[in-house]
Amino acid sequence: MKLSGGFSELPPLVTTPDLDIALLVARLQPWTDVVFDAFGSERVMFGSDWPVYNIGGGGGGNEVSWGRWKSVVESILCRRGLADEQRMGVCGQVAVAAYGIEI
Repeated sequence: MKLSGGFSELPPLVTTPDLDIALLVARLQPWTDVVFDAFGSERVMFGSDWPVYNIGGGGGGNEVSWGRWKSVVESILCRRGLADEQRMGVCGQVAVAAYGIEI
């Protein structure tokens, strides 16, 4: 299960650069909880449409949108209580295994 597109499910206020990360996490967590409960962390990978998200001025620019998305994902993984190895899996190792990527 690829964890992506979360911001597209939120109301337009997400384009505000100073939006509270905790508020974003609270809005996304009900969906991410279902994903993690259904698939387990060993079958969830992080995905993003950044920098495409910024086309047309959305997201507040590269630094703002990428930093926000990264912080939201890190907060969700922390709230889930995932161990370092599990967080590394979601942030890359699951994709490496799923797509057969050699590093």
